[in-house]
Amino acid sequence: SMDAKQRMTFTPLPHFARGVWSGGPNLPDPKLGWVILNNMGGHAGNDQQHATIRRWIAPTDGVYTINGFIHHPSMEGDGVRGRIVSSRAGVVASWDVQNRRQDANVVSVELKKGDTLDFVADCRTNPNNDSFQWETTIRRGSDGVTWESKRDFRGTREVIAAALTPWEQYAQVLLLANEFAFVD
Repeated sequence: SMDAKQRMTFTPLPHFARGVWSGGPNLPDPKLGWVILNNMGGHAGNDQQHATIRRWIAPTDGVYTINGFIHHPSMEGDGVRGRIVSSRAGVVASWDVQNRRQDANVVSVELKKGDTLDFVADCRTNPNNDSFQWETTIRRGSDGVTWESKRDFRGTREVIAAALTPWEQYAQVLLLANEFAFVD
């Protein structure tokens, strides 16, 4: 949800299964409703307090470019609102998308290491037929390194693995190796 100063309140979704983050194993979730997120997009939550948020954390200081699109494919419903919210600058872009595909680009946004970009999809007035596709690529201007929402989407195990340094990952692989665990 967002307050009057356009700050995000981000709460991680508690359930991850079959490539989808959600409120729980059944939809709609009794507490969190229809909010789901996958590598292609998801479904907006039941109200403005339960928007679907994909959060990206800047790994370094820099100027970043965002390219992508939002698609609301259903001919039913009032569509979704997509916003990109910077922890540093607030809302940097907003689009209302109903029964169509919309480019969702930001020419440049300046970020410091640890700043967040939240890709927020909400239901506008109601959650009926609010499945959406939102693919985005973030590019760092200094070296052209990219992060792609579809490719880099993570679940619980992957989040832990991604937090490990290469040496820590190597140590983890060694500890899991049969040869390390057993002596012949």
